[in-house]
Amino acid sequence: MAALKLLQLSDLHVTPHAGELMLGIDTEAFFQQTLKHAVDRHGPFDLILLTGDLAQDPCADSYRRICRHLSSYNTRCLCLPGNHDDFGLMQTHLHTGNIGCDKQLVLDGWLILMLNSQKIDSPIGVLADDELAFLARTLESHAGLPTLIAVHHHCIASGSSWMDTMRIQNSAAFLALIKKHPQVKAVTCGHVHQTFTKHEGQIALFAAPASCFQFTPHSSEFSIDDTPPGYRVFRLYGDGRLQSEVFRLPIKMTDLDRNAREY
Repeated sequence: MAALKLLQLSDLHVTPHAGELMLGIDTEAFFQQTLKHAVDRHGPFDLILLTGDLAQDPCADSYRRICRHLSSYNTRCLCLPGNHDDFGLMQTHLHTGNIGCDKQLVLDGWLILMLNSQKIDSPIGVLADDELAFLARTLESHAGLPTLIAVHHHCIASGSSWMDTMRIQNSAAFLALIKKHPQVKAVTCGHVHQTFTKHEGQIALFAAPASCFQFTPHSSEFSIDDTPPGYRVFRLYGDGRLQSEVFRLPIKMTDLDRNAREY
Protein backbone atom coordinates (compact mmCIF):
# COMPACT_ATOMS: atom_id res chain seq x y z
CA MET A 1 0.00 0.00 0.00
CA ALA A 2 1.37 3.41 -0.98
CA ALA A 3 2.03 5.76 1.89
CA LEU A 4 2.58 9.45 2.43
CA LYS A 5 6.22 10.04 3.27
CA LEU A 6 6.94 12.84 5.76
CA LEU A 7 10.27 14.17 7.00
CA GLN A 8 10.51 15.78 10.45
CA LEU A 9 13.46 18.08 11.13
CA SER A 10 13.76 19.87 14.44
CA ASP A 11 15.92 22.17 16.52
CA LEU A 12 18.13 23.58 13.80
CA HIS A 13 19.40 26.46 16.00
CA VAL A 14 20.68 28.34 12.94
CA THR A 15 22.81 31.26 14.11
CA PRO A 16 22.46 34.89 12.97
CA HIS A 17 25.54 34.78 10.73
CA ALA A 18 26.52 32.09 8.23
CA GLY A 19 29.48 30.04 9.43
CA GLU A 20 29.05 31.05 13.06
CA LEU A 21 29.65 28.22 15.54
CA MET A 22 27.46 27.16 18.43
CA LEU A 23 28.80 24.73 21.04
CA GLY A 24 31.69 24.16 18.64
CA ILE A 25 29.67 23.25 15.52
CA ASP A 26 28.21 25.00 12.49
CA THR A 27 24.51 24.37 13.07
CA GLU A 28 23.48 25.64 9.64
CA ALA A 29 25.89 23.30 7.88
CA PHE A 30 24.57 20.40 9.96
CA PHE A 31 21.01 21.30 8.97
CA GLN A 32 22.01 21.25 5.31
CA GLN A 33 23.76 17.89 5.72
CA THR A 34 20.81 16.39 7.59
CA LEU A 35 18.31 17.51 4.97
CA LYS A 36 20.51 16.23 2.14
CA HIS A 37 21.07 12.89 3.88
CA ALA A 38 17.32 12.41 4.29
CA VAL A 39 16.52 13.07 0.64
CA ASP A 40 19.51 11.11 -0.69
CA ARG A 41 18.57 8.08 1.41
CA HIS A 42 14.77 8.16 1.13
CA GLY A 43 14.05 10.04 -2.08
CA PRO A 44 11.65 12.99 -2.36
CA PHE A 45 9.22 13.56 0.50
CA ASP A 46 5.57 14.52 0.27
CA LEU A 47 5.92 16.94 3.17
CA ILE A 48 8.62 18.33 5.47
CA LEU A 49 7.75 19.35 9.03
CA LEU A 50 10.09 21.74 10.86
CA THR A 51 9.14 21.54 14.52
CA GLY A 52 10.70 24.55 16.13
CA ASP A 53 13.88 26.21 17.37
CA LEU A 54 14.75 26.91 13.77
CA ALA A 55 16.89 29.89 14.81
CA GLN A 56 19.06 30.32 17.89
CA ASP A 57 19.02 34.12 18.17
CA PRO A 58 16.32 34.86 15.59
CA CYS A 59 16.83 37.45 12.91
CA ALA A 60 15.47 37.89 9.41
CA ASP A 61 18.60 36.54 7.73
CA SER A 62 18.54 33.27 9.73
CA TYR A 63 15.07 32.51 8.39
CA ARG A 64 15.92 33.68 4.87
CA ARG A 65 18.87 31.27 4.77
CA ILE A 66 16.71 28.40 6.08
CA CYS A 67 14.15 29.24 3.41
CA ARG A 68 16.79 29.13 0.66
CA HIS A 69 18.00 25.71 1.77
CA LEU A 70 14.47 24.33 1.85
CA SER A 71 13.45 25.90 -1.45
CA SER A 72 16.04 23.92 -3.39
CA TYR A 73 14.09 20.70 -2.68
CA ASN A 74 10.75 21.90 -4.09
CA THR A 75 8.79 20.16 -1.32
CA ARG A 76 5.85 21.43 0.73
CA CYS A 77 7.16 22.55 4.16
CA LEU A 78 5.25 23.46 7.31
CA CYS A 79 7.14 25.34 10.03
CA LEU A 80 6.48 25.68 13.77
CA PRO A 81 8.05 28.10 16.26
CA GLY A 82 10.02 26.87 19.24
CA ASN A 83 10.98 28.76 22.37
CA HIS A 84 14.02 30.28 20.61
CA ASP A 85 12.09 31.53 17.58
CA ASP A 86 10.45 34.80 16.56
CA PHE A 87 7.16 33.64 15.05
CA GLY A 88 6.50 37.00 13.41
CA LEU A 89 9.81 36.83 11.54
CA MET A 90 9.07 33.21 10.61
CA GLN A 91 5.71 34.14 9.14
CA THR A 92 7.38 36.86 7.08
CA HIS A 93 10.46 35.04 5.84
CA LEU A 94 9.27 31.41 5.75
CA HIS A 95 6.32 32.25 3.56
CA THR A 96 7.14 31.62 -0.06
CA GLY A 97 6.40 28.97 -2.65
CA ASN A 98 5.92 25.62 -0.92
CA ILE A 99 7.12 26.92 2.47
CA GLY A 100 4.81 28.35 5.12
CA CYS A 101 3.61 28.38 8.70
CA ASP A 102 0.11 27.04 8.03
CA LYS A 103 -1.62 25.42 10.98
CA GLN A 104 -3.37 22.62 9.11
CA LEU A 105 -3.09 20.62 5.92
CA VAL A 106 -5.19 17.81 4.48
CA LEU A 107 -2.98 15.56 2.38
CA ASP A 108 -4.12 12.30 0.78
CA GLY A 109 -6.71 11.59 3.45
CA TRP A 110 -4.61 12.64 6.45
CA LEU A 111 -4.99 15.76 8.57
CA ILE A 112 -1.70 17.35 9.65
CA LEU A 113 -2.02 19.86 12.50
CA MET A 114 0.72 22.26 13.59
CA LEU A 115 0.29 23.58 17.15
CA ASN A 116 2.14 26.59 18.55
CA SER A 117 3.39 25.80 22.08
CA GLN A 118 5.58 28.90 22.39
CA LYS A 119 5.38 30.85 25.62
CA ILE A 120 6.96 34.23 24.97
CA ASP A 121 10.26 34.84 26.82
CA SER A 122 10.18 31.38 28.39
CA PRO A 123 11.66 27.97 27.54
CA ILE A 124 8.50 26.34 28.92
CA GLY A 125 5.74 25.26 26.56
CA VAL A 126 2.05 26.07 26.79
CA LEU A 127 -0.95 25.63 24.52
CA ALA A 128 -2.95 28.83 24.84
CA ASP A 129 -6.72 28.70 25.18
CA ASP A 130 -7.22 29.76 21.57
CA GLU A 131 -4.78 27.08 20.41
CA LEU A 132 -6.74 24.38 22.27
CA ALA A 133 -9.99 25.83 20.89
CA PHE A 134 -8.56 25.65 17.35
CA LEU A 135 -7.50 22.06 17.98
CA ALA A 136 -10.93 21.00 19.28
CA ARG A 137 -12.76 22.79 16.47
CA THR A 138 -10.56 21.34 13.75
CA LEU A 139 -10.72 17.77 15.09
CA GLU A 140 -14.50 17.99 15.31
CA SER A 141 -14.79 19.20 11.72
CA HIS A 142 -12.41 16.53 10.37
CA ALA A 143 -13.61 13.56 12.41
CA GLY A 144 -13.21 11.16 9.51
CA LEU A 145 -9.53 11.87 8.85
CA PRO A 146 -6.62 10.15 10.61
CA THR A 147 -4.58 12.90 12.22
CA LEU A 148 -0.92 13.60 12.99
CA ILE A 149 -0.22 16.52 15.35
CA ALA A 150 3.14 18.30 15.42
CA VAL A 151 4.20 20.63 18.24
CA HIS A 152 7.56 21.90 19.48
CA HIS A 153 7.43 21.10 23.20
CA HIS A 154 6.88 17.62 24.57
CA CYS A 155 3.71 16.75 26.45
CA ILE A 156 4.99 13.75 28.41
CA ALA A 157 8.10 13.14 30.49
CA SER A 158 11.22 12.54 28.40
CA GLY A 159 13.24 11.03 31.25
CA SER A 160 15.62 14.01 31.51
CA SER A 161 14.47 15.87 34.61
CA TRP A 162 16.00 19.24 33.70
CA MET A 163 14.31 19.17 30.29
CA ASP A 164 10.99 17.99 31.69
CA THR A 165 10.64 21.26 33.61
CA MET A 166 10.13 22.84 30.17
CA ARG A 167 7.43 20.60 28.73
CA ILE A 168 3.91 21.83 27.92
CA GLN A 169 2.48 23.21 31.15
CA ASN A 170 -1.08 22.21 30.34
CA SER A 171 -0.21 18.81 28.93
CA ALA A 172 -3.04 17.14 30.89
CA ALA A 173 -5.66 19.31 29.18
CA PHE A 174 -4.07 18.70 25.78
CA LEU A 175 -3.95 14.92 26.23
CA ALA A 176 -7.49 14.81 27.60
CA LEU A 177 -8.73 16.69 24.55
CA ILE A 178 -7.05 14.54 21.91
CA LYS A 179 -8.10 11.31 23.64
CA LYS A 180 -11.69 12.30 22.92
CA HIS A 181 -10.95 12.08 19.19
CA PRO A 182 -10.06 8.55 18.08
CA GLN A 183 -8.82 9.79 14.70
CA VAL A 184 -5.71 11.26 16.40
CA LYS A 185 -3.03 8.68 15.69
CA ALA A 186 0.14 10.43 16.83
CA VAL A 187 1.79 13.53 18.29
CA THR A 188 5.37 14.38 17.36
CA CYS A 189 7.60 17.02 18.92
CA GLY A 190 11.11 18.41 18.99
CA HIS A 191 12.68 20.44 21.82
CA VAL A 192 14.25 17.55 23.73
CA HIS A 193 17.23 17.03 21.35
CA GLN A 194 16.79 13.27 21.76
CA THR A 195 14.30 10.65 20.66
CA PHE A 196 11.52 8.71 22.29
CA THR A 197 8.51 6.66 21.30
CA LYS A 198 5.78 6.41 23.93
CA HIS A 199 2.03 5.85 24.03
CA GLU A 200 -0.94 7.48 25.74
CA GLY A 201 -3.72 4.97 25.18
CA GLN A 202 -3.93 4.46 21.42
CA ILE A 203 -2.01 7.65 20.61
CA ALA A 204 1.68 7.32 19.71
CA LEU A 205 3.98 10.05 21.05
CA PHE A 206 7.26 10.71 19.25
CA ALA A 207 10.23 13.03 19.67
CA ALA A 208 12.66 13.80 16.86
CA PRO A 209 16.40 14.29 17.22
CA ALA A 210 17.93 17.70 16.59
CA SER A 211 19.65 18.45 13.32
CA CYS A 212 22.56 19.84 15.37
CA PHE A 213 23.75 18.68 18.82
CA GLN A 214 21.91 16.19 21.06
CA PHE A 215 21.26 16.24 24.80
CA THR A 216 22.30 13.31 26.97
CA PRO A 217 19.30 11.04 27.62
CA HIS A 218 18.10 10.49 31.20
CA SER A 219 20.20 13.37 32.53
CA SER A 220 19.36 15.48 35.58
CA GLU A 221 21.10 18.61 34.25
CA PHE A 222 22.12 20.17 30.96
CA SER A 223 24.49 17.80 29.18
CA ILE A 224 25.62 17.39 25.56
CA ASP A 225 25.80 13.90 24.09
CA ASP A 226 28.03 12.70 21.23
CA THR A 227 25.14 11.15 19.28
CA PRO A 228 25.11 12.61 15.74
CA PRO A 229 22.34 14.74 14.21
CA GLY A 230 19.28 13.02 12.83
CA TYR A 231 15.72 13.22 11.59
CA ARG A 232 12.47 11.31 11.80
CA VAL A 233 10.59 9.79 8.85
CA PHE A 234 6.87 9.03 8.89
CA ARG A 235 4.91 6.84 6.52
CA LEU A 236 1.18 7.47 6.72
CA TYR A 237 -1.14 4.89 5.18
CA GLY A 238 -4.62 5.34 3.80
CA ASP A 239 -6.13 2.99 6.38
CA GLY A 240 -4.93 5.18 9.28
CA ARG A 241 -1.79 3.23 10.14
CA LEU A 242 1.56 4.93 10.45
CA GLN A 243 5.18 3.93 10.78
CA SER A 244 8.04 6.09 12.03
CA GLU A 245 11.78 5.67 12.25
CA VAL A 246 14.77 7.82 13.20
CA PHE A 247 17.88 8.09 11.02
CA ARG A 248 21.21 9.78 11.80
CA LEU A 249 24.16 11.19 9.93
CA PRO A 250 27.12 8.79 9.65
CA ILE A 251 29.54 11.16 11.40
CA LYS A 252 31.39 11.46 14.69
CA MET A 253 30.73 14.51 16.84
CA THR A 254 34.34 15.37 17.60
CA ASP A 255 34.12 19.16 17.83
CA LEU A 256 31.37 19.63 20.42
CA ASP A 257 32.07 21.98 23.31
CA ARG A 258 30.85 19.80 26.19
CA ASN A 259 31.91 22.41 28.74
CA ALA A 260 29.09 24.73 27.69
CA ARG A 261 26.48 25.16 30.41
CA GLU A 262 23.58 26.44 28.36
CA TYR A 263 22.38 26.67 24.79
